[in-house]
Amino acid sequence: MNQGKQISIDESFRKIICKDVQESTLTEFLERLNQLNYDETSTYLSGLVYLFTRKRWPQLGEYLLKKCAEHIAFYEIIKWSYEAYSYKERQSAENSVAVFDQKIEEAMVNQISENQFLEKESRSNYVNSIHRFVTCLTVLSLHLKNVPLNERQLYLRRNLIKGNRALESFRRNNPGIKYCKGIILPFKGRSQMVVRIIDTEAQSFNTKKRVPYKLVVETVDMDEYEQREQSLVTLQKQLSIDSQAFLEFDALHQFDYTVFEDFLQENKDKLARQQILHQNKKRFDQQFPPLKKEQIVRRRSCIDQIQSYTNKQLYEKDFKDLFKQEEKLKHSDKELDNVTFLDQIANEYPNKKVIIEKIQKQLNTPKNFVQQQEIQQLQSPSQNDLKSGPFSEQWEDKRQVIQSNSPYGQFKSYCLRSLLIKGGDDLRQEQMMMQIIKVSEDILTQVGLYVKSYDIIITSVDSGILEFCNDTMSMDQLKKSMPSMTLRDIYNSIFGDNFEEAQLNFILSLTSYSLLQYLFQIKDRHNGNILIDNQGHIIHIDFGFILTIAPGGIKFESAPFKLTKEYIELLDGQESCMFQLFKSKLLLGYLELRKNVDKFAFILEAMKIDNELPCLEKFDMKVFKDRFKLDLNEQQLEEHVHKLVTQSANNKYTKYYDDFQKLTNGIIP
Repeated sequence: MNQGKQISIDESFRKIICKDVQESTLTEFLERLNQLNYDETSTYLSGLVYLFTRKRWPQLGEYLLKKCAEHIAFYEIIKWSYEAYSYKERQSAENSVAVFDQKIEEAMVNQISENQFLEKESRSNYVNSIHRFVTCLTVLSLHLKNVPLNERQLYLRRNLIKGNRALESFRRNNPGIKYCKGIILPFKGRSQMVVRIIDTEAQSFNTKKRVPYKLVVETVDMDEYEQREQSLVTLQKQLSIDSQAFLEFDALHQFDYTVFEDFLQENKDKLARQQILHQNKKRFDQQFPPLKKEQIVRRRSCIDQIQSYTNKQLYEKDFKDLFKQEEKLKHSDKELDNVTFLDQIANEYPNKKVIIEKIQKQLNTPKNFVQQQEIQQLQSPSQNDLKSGPFSEQWEDKRQVIQSNSPYGQFKSYCLRSLLIKGGDDLRQEQMMMQIIKVSEDILTQVGLYVKSYDIIITSVDSGILEFCNDTMSMDQLKKSMPSMTLRDIYNSIFGDNFEEAQLNFILSLTSYSLLQYLFQIKDRHNGNILIDNQGHIIHIDFGFILTIAPGGIKFESAPFKLTKEYIELLDGQESCMFQLFKSKLLLGYLELRKNVDKFAFILEAMKIDNELPCLEKFDMKVFKDRFKLDLNEQQLEEHVHKLVTQSANNKYTKYYDDFQKLTNGIIP
């Protein structure tokens, strides 16, 4: 986007989130929006939907309905975002929500002229099929949790093969309708139509509470597909027999739950299939219920032992930050172990004493050892990962091989996309944080630093699709695949002659994420949430605990950012040139982010309007801006940076949190 255009739109956006916005200001803002291209419009739509759910401005509603009629991808963003952000109103069955739901559907379907009734009907069926397709992906994530660990990969692939059969059947049953050649999802760019699932690349990720999975799909442009359809060599011949059981479904039912589940038998009659569909929907509603507010607050905590003893009342109590105890503890000559640490915390937080005593009991009980072994089994990399070694196969090489063997490989718009499907997870807060990271990426890359943003598509209040970070492994997974090795040893082993380049990439990315951790108070920074890519960068994921909230409601991670002994060792020690480079880059990045504090404040202000995101419930804008130290000159800011580094370097609380994650979740520090 043109920088001047970006600034003017953001300035207009800031004006309209004021309480007493004038109609002329809103009109001016909408006129600016109409000048955006496709990708720029996509970037703003979700935020505009949120604003509409809070302000209910008719002009903004008309703009959104107009966008629904322009493109199916716009319709999906608006429909899914509206369902997610009007969640609270839906619980009270507000009539206005249902009315706008209907208008969204009508805007999409009624763009077809009246003399094309059959196509209008097909379009209505198609958007319903998209909903079923995405819901099936979510259901599959949910059901994987109930599948034995050693059978999950086979179960996942078997159901994704059914998805491919359903896609092929859908094309056959809807000849001549260009948008029925695949499933359109709101990806960036024009290559949006999912035409094939690469089931051999699917992978489930075994966590304690959920089983998200990696989904690799081929996408092409809808218009190019229509142009090439006559000469396209499809998979019809080889799929014709396998797909026979699915051909009897009409367009409306191509992607219902029964296509993706094992509950359907081929000889069942239509009534039986309808009953099974109803049962599956009921089962889905029971296992995947709408989230209550207190559940959303705790939704991502990896500390199940803390969660089980924490209730809504404890979350609502405001207690002092653990940072205030740092000065008392850091002068102690005695090295605290985990038990002593928890004793100290219990004394300082009497309202948390019961919880912490139960945590201590959990850590010392013999059965916890068995639990650790079970968790480690769940989270250990597969034997195939161990045999092939880290980063042995590059994503680009894999893409070229798959494309060369694909019936769609000759399309100019061809794209191989790697996605992460998450069910049972409220991603609204994560989407907000990713918007912040995207702004940070634009700022920090201009001064040579590294941070990675990725796309997030919200599909409901408790599910979504994320862009998968290719050519990465979590630090936890790396350490399990290369046991008894330090981080520096791992870098030496993986990167060899390119160690110095990887070391520099580590510094440039560590700098960015250290600043983001401090400024936005990102917590739950264990090694399962920190990735290493094949260039040596670190990449942080999973932003369920930011700003004012922390796992279990207790801020164990009191250091400004994570700077472990192993990190320092990889930087050649605190007296090295590399460590000095790290500190100088921290100052440089801090100065750049500080210049743009209003951009971050704007995002947070916009999302705080009658918000229901837990991280903003007790958010204080003054406290947030104070962390940017706008009153300090460059020399004073440099001193502040040195202080942050000193507080973070080999911080005992960081170590205790990592140790706790190892004890309770089997995540290697």
